Amino acid sequence: MLNNGYSDVADLWMLDKNIIFLNHGSFGACPIPILDEQIRFRKKLETEPLRYFLREYENDYLKSQSALAEFTGCDAEDLVFVQNATIGVNTVLKSLDLKPDDEILFTNQIYPACRNTIIFLNETIGVGFKEVIIKLPVTGKEEIINQILEGVNEKTKIVLLDHISSLPGMIFPVKEITEELHNRGVEILIDGAHAPGMFPLNISEVNPDYYTGNCHKWLCTPKGSALLYVKKKNQNKIHPLVTSRISLEKGRYKNDFQLEFSWQGTLDTSAVLTIPFAIEFLNSLNENGIQGLMKRNSELVYNVAEMICEEFEIPMPYPEEMTGSIYGIPFFKDDMIKSDTINQRSQLQETLFFKYNIEVMVSYWEKAPDRLLRISAQAYNTFEQYEYLISSLKNILK
Repeated sequence: MLNNGYSDVADLWMLDKNIIFLNHGSFGACPIPILDEQIRFRKKLETEPLRYFLREYENDYLKSQSALAEFTGCDAEDLVFVQNATIGVNTVLKSLDLKPDDEILFTNQIYPACRNTIIFLNETIGVGFKEVIIKLPVTGKEEIINQILEGVNEKTKIVLLDHISSLPGMIFPVKEITEELHNRGVEILIDGAHAPGMFPLNISEVNPDYYTGNCHKWLCTPKGSALLYVKKKNQNKIHPLVTSRISLEKGRYKNDFQLEFSWQGTLDTSAVLTIPFAIEFLNSLNENGIQGLMKRNSELVYNVAEMICEEFEIPMPYPEEMTGSIYGIPFFKDDMIKSDTINQRSQLQETLFFKYNIEVMVSYWEKAPDRLLRISAQAYNTFEQYEYLISSLKNILK
């Protein structure tokens, strides 16, 4: 494949074109023009740090906050910045006054770091938890709604729910679930790690109590940029993990919620300042703007998933209406690489990388040695690249 089958816009990314990168979903990939915008902000800071932080930074901060609030459909005063969605989840759960008699409800599709947070709270303060097991295949959203609501009881204090799960990558009907939970007097924290930039997002319509989402994935900003939304009535009880601006300064700035999150020690905040530029950049990649790009990516990844399932005689795990720009397919068992490194990997993922130059996610489902093959689609990917993935898989599985 010429240029490994990358699209015409691929040169806007720094990606190693010797590798076929089909895993935008894991960490995202930041385009060169957005990185240049980040450098511009870093130069403003380092040219004269006091002038920037004391006299110029707030305008850039508020511009970025306003742009992201408009893009995600919420009031700017209800939105603050955190470094990633995992920090957003930790911030909310560790701020709440949870008791040993309370329960946190979540599903088996929860992101592992968020599961670890709940286990930590269980071990330190004794809060209970309940896991709803959602089996694949899933036929439609009503099936998900019913299973989650069946798990709610008188002890359920809050539900932690993915907007789109990391594995297998299924979009949850969060609006309908939120409405039903509120009817039962239960709060909801939505982990929208993949949501901003993957599909049209309107937080106000969903109406959650708390919402967090990454910008570094599908909005393509640099790493270290994410949002935390908190409904107005809950803002007095949610505090950043780092205490910095508080106490004597209370009442000075908009509201105490904004004040506390506006400064959490000296950090490189250039990543979040690129958000307005990133939105404009993604709008330029498709003739129908970012909405057209979202639609293109979703259709591509679903069509490829259909091909893979047909080729290897695997039932489609969930329908197109629940598909964003990632898709996870329960795949064949393979050997687990025994390793003392931070991240374990499957033999299939390593074979695809080292023998076929393909970077794609192969994870445990639901536990080793069962596997889930998760593909991603971004503007730089093409159908030709996935055809090569399928032929490579066939060679490996011979």
